Parts: sequence; C-alpha cells; structure tokens
Amino acid sequence: MPKVTYEPISAKDALKQIKDLCSIMVDLAYSSIIFEDKGLADEVKELRDLAVRLNYLLTMSLQVAVRDGRDAQATIPLVVLGQASVDIANSATDIANVLLKGFTVHEIIKDLSQRVARDLMRGKISEESILKGYAIKDITEKMNYSVTIYGLRQDGKWKIKPDQNIQLEAGDQIIASGSSSGISLLKLLVGGTAEEISPPEEDDEDPSIESLEENIVDYLIALKDTSEVMVDLAYGAVLYNNKELAQLVTNMEKRVDTIRNKAEIAVLRLSKTTSEDISALQGLVRIIEATEDISDSANQIAKTVLAELPSHPIIELVVEESTENIFEMIVEHSSSIVDKTVPAGNYLDEFGIRVLAIKRTAGHYFKPRRRTKIRVGDTIIFTGLRDACNAFQQREVEAVEEKEAEIEATKKAAELVVDDVVEKVSEEVSEVTAKEASKKAVKEVASKAAEKATEKASKKAASEAAEEAVETVTKKMTEKIVSEVVKETIKTKKASKPGLKEDETKKIVRDAAENAAKKTVNDVRKKVEQAVKEAAEETIEEKSETVIKKVTKAAEKKATEEIEPVVKDAVKIETERAAKKAATEAIKESSVVDDPETIIKDAATEAAKEVAEKSAERIVERTGKRVATKAAEEAAEKAAERETKKVAKKAAKEAAEEVAEEVLEKEVKKAVQKAATEAAEQATKEEK
Repeated sequence: MPKVTYEPISAKDALKQIKDLCSIMVDLAYSSIIFEDKGLADEVKELRDLAVRLNYLLTMSLQVAVRDGRDAQATIPLVVLGQASVDIANSATDIANVLLKGFTVHEIIKDLSQRVARDLMRGKISEESILKGYAIKDITEKMNYSVTIYGLRQDGKWKIKPDQNIQLEAGDQIIASGSSSGISLLKLLVGGTAEEISPPEEDDEDPSIESLEENIVDYLIALKDTSEVMVDLAYGAVLYNNKELAQLVTNMEKRVDTIRNKAEIAVLRLSKTTSEDISALQGLVRIIEATEDISDSANQIAKTVLAELPSHPIIELVVEESTENIFEMIVEHSSSIVDKTVPAGNYLDEFGIRVLAIKRTAGHYFKPRRRTKIRVGDTIIFTGLRDACNAFQQREVEAVEEKEAEIEATKKAAELVVDDVVEKVSEEVSEVTAKEASKKAVKEVASKAAEKATEKASKKAASEAAEEAVETVTKKMTEKIVSEVVKETIKTKKASKPGLKEDETKKIVRDAAENAAKKTVNDVRKKVEQAVKEAAEETIEEKSETVIKKVTKAAEKKATEEIEPVVKDAVKIETERAAKKAATEAIKESSVVDDPETIIKDAATEAAKEVAEKSAERIVERTGKRVATKAAEEAAEKAAERETKKVAKKAAKEAAEEVAEEVLEKEVKKAVQKAATEAAEQATKEEK
C-alpha cells in the first residue's frame, strides 16, 4: 500500500466511496472463492487498500474540520462509519485470502453457491449474445435495475465497479448479483457459459440436517445473509436515527455469534470424521470468522444510535448518492406491493429492491422471513441500486397518483347517486326496523286487549245466545207439547162421547192449551235462560285459550297495520339524515376504487341501522304503543264478539235443548194437560 499523505477531500465523498467499495467487496470475495478466481481475490485486496487509504483521508479531513468538543461529538458517527466500513473490507479480504494464501477451497463452498440469498453469477459474453455492443448502464436500465454488474474482465484484467458506459464485447467476463428472476434472465442473455448461484428452495430458519457438511452449509448461509442485512440495517438506523433498527442489529449480532460457534464446532467434528485436506477445513474456519466479523462491524455502526449520538447530515447525503441506496416507506392502500409476499432473498420485485426490515402498525421492526406478506400501514426499510430505488419510488408515486385519480373519479360518481342510495337504504332499514320494533309492542298490547275483550264479550255472548236458544227451543217444544196434548185429549173425549163435535172442541182445547203453555213458559223462562247462560259461560271458559288466541291474532294484525306505518315514517326521517351524513363522510374518506354505490351503501346502511333501532324504540314508546293499543282494542272487541258468539251459540243450543226438555216436559206439559182437559169438559157440557 503506497504512502498516504493529506489530500483535500470532502468527508462526504470519502465516506461515499468507502461505502460503495464495501457494498460490493463481500460479494466479490465470495465470488473469488466460489469460482476459485485469484484475479478477483487480488481485486478484493486492492479495494481493501483503497478503502483504508480513503478512511485515512476521511479521518484527516474530519480532524481539520473539528474546532471544539461539539464538533468532535458530531463527527463520531462519521469516524465509526469509516472505520467499521474498513473493518468490513478487511473481513472481505480475509475471505479472499483463503484462496490467495493457498488454502484448499472446500467442496462445501460449492454447496453454498447454490443456496445463498443474493444471487451471484459469472458469465462470458458469446458471439451470439444480444448483450454485445450494449453499455452496462443500458443493460441495467433495460432489466429494471434487477441486476448489478460489479465486475468486468476485459483484456485479461478485472475491472471492479466498471465504468457504466463501457460496452460489452464477445469474450468479456462479467460478475453480477441481483434478484433471482434478474440473474436467471441475465444468464440467458449472456449466451455463453454462465455459472449461477441460486437462493435456497427451503426456509433457512429450519434447515434439514442430514450430515455435518449440510450443517456447515446452513450455518454459512445464515452467517453471510444475516451479516449483509445487518450492514444495510445499520446504515438505515444511522440514516433515520432509529433506535428500533439499531436494536434489531444488536439482537441479530447475538444470533450471529451463536451461529458462528455452532459452525466452528461442526467443522471440528467434521475434522474427526474425514481424511480430507486439513487446509480445506482451516479455510472454512477462516471464512466463518471473517463473515462473523462483518456482523460485528455492523453492530459498531448501530451502537452510535443506541449511544444517542446525533446523526450527521453528511450521512444522509452519503446514502442518497451511494451506488446502493436505503430508504424507508410506509405502505399505502394504493401501493403496488400491498399483499405481495416476500420471496427468497427478500427481493421484492423486478427492480431488485430488497426488504431489510418491516414494522407493523404499533409493533417493532423485524427481519422478514420468506412468505411474509406486506400489509397496508407497514413501515419498510428497503435497499437497492440508487437508480432502482428511484425508479421504484417513482413507480410508487405514480401508482398513488393513479389510484388517487381513480378514487377521486369514484367519489364524484358516488356524489351523483348518493341521494338515490340513501333513499333506498333508509326505506329498507326503516321498514325492517319498524317491523321488528312494532312486533314487540303489538305483541304486548294485543295480548292484553284480547284478554280484556274476551272477558267482556263472554258474558254478553252467553246472555244473547241463551235468550236466542231458549226462544227457539221453547217455541218448538211448546208447539210440540200442545199438539200432542190436544191430540190425546180429543182422542180421549171421542172415546167417551162418540158424537163429539171434533173441530169445535179441538179449537177450544188448543186455545186453552196454548194459553196455559204461554203462561207457564213465561213463568219458567228465566229459570231456563239462567241455566242455559251458565252452561254457555262454562263452555266459553273452557275454550277461552283458543278464543283468546284467535282474538289476539286479529288484534295483532290490525295493530300492526296501524303502528308500522307510523313508526316507519318517523324512523325514516332520522335514518335518512344519519345515512346522508355517513355517506358523505364515506365519500370524503374513501381510499379504495370500488363501485360508487357500494362505498355509499355500506356506510349509509351501518349509520342508518345504528340510528333506526334507537329511534324506533323511542317512537314506539312515545306514539306507537298508543296507536297499537287503540287498534288492538277495536279489533279485539270485534273478534271477541265474533268468536265468543260462535262458542256461546253452539253451547247454548245444546244446553237449551237439554234444560228445556226437562223443565217444559215437567212444568208446561202438566199445565197444558190440565187446561186442555178442563176446556174439553166445558165444551162437552155446552153441547148438551
């Protein structure tokens, strides 16, 4: 490394260059050992030396700028960032040194290449490749920034972070990283040989362990992926001065320490069960240690936030201008990523944007696992290429604007139909509510009205039925008795007096018999009627339950017909007012594109129902019961009169026939016989 002397350089530029270098060095170091490419490993060392030199210049620049204790405190986060970044560069170099210092690259590393989270690829441009002649920046842009070409080998020399305007030529080799879909596409476009490193197919959090080798692969995957995420999260914590993110980094560092211990133990156990080159196992241990050191460096960055050191404005500029950017976003309803599932490697979409951490509403930040679903209201920390981040954020802005335009159109459409919808909702809700409220009130008043009306109508019906039945039965039986007695009397007289003038005598006897019958009937009528009335009342009492049910039903029907319109009309006035207010608010607050009527109807219905129930109860108590009671009583009186008459008439008829037969046969027949006999005797004397 050449001698370092002071050069004027802004702290921002120095730190930005350091960050950009470190952002590719870990992938570059792993690529060098995976592909066993010493040229790449040498590039890692050169980048490390450059990072160290830039950090020296950063330190000197900050020292020159410090004037007092306050300035010194403000620059601490910058100093820590610079040194931690150099530590990451040193760790990446330690990984590359496994190859440079002659260690055998263990086959486990080849297994690792198939399961890391961030896809890596080395490819050679063929003569037929459509990428030939395209500048690197054009390729990246056309692939929606889903891949990063961070290494280019031309003329036998690797160029790390190549100029974006360089055009690819046949025979060029490239090293790239990115999303799974992006790398798969790039592999096809290269057209020549390509080695792809794919993400794991199964969840890394619960690996299937069948051997020590597989165990070590799982630990290495967890170490590499977690350490890389920790670095990005640490920068995010400093950028947003966010203690939650910083604490998440610290918690993850503890997990990484545990994984490192388990990985080293697994390597030691493997050494006892294999006869392979001990150099390969030693190389594994160095890779494990170096990867864990990266997490320590990330934790050092995060601790500046936990120590409540103020974030320096330069940090925001550094992140904004770096090759890789970090940004925070709250997921809105109109976002294109709502309900998306975080895939392997946490690459969210075609832009190659990675999800570092998610914070649920009123929750804490967490590192998403595969299949975590993004929800509205989530706060998400993203990372990706600066251009990709800008493109992604621009798309989100456009999505929001488009959604807002659609929402505004929906609101205007809703405003045109609000009155019709409110009218319909109010009509439906008030009708249903009026029925329910009226039913309860009607049931109560109808039952009382039916009992009262039935009791009153029973006595009247019994009396009237008794009078009518006795009149009918008495007349019929009297005529029968008179006819029989007259016939018998004439027959007797004819036997004793053959020359009897039958017609004259018969008329005299009938007149006497009828007069006697009439007089006797009048004397016993009240007795008969009372007996019949009591019998009718007893029958009505026995059948009162059936009678009351019929009367109640009639009373309920009439009361319902009267009360429902009253309650409905009153309730509708209040429900319309509440529904209109709710519908108007729903239109204002609507954040979804939906059928205009649906937006209004749901809100209007909910508000109308809430008001309708209370309104109906109040109206029923204030007016409804009075209307229902009057209607029920009127209907009950008519129904009770009708039903009790039916029962009383039948009972009175049966009782009248029974009682009349007993009384009339005894009392009337005796009087008629006596009167007929006397009249016959008198008529016979006069003939002499």
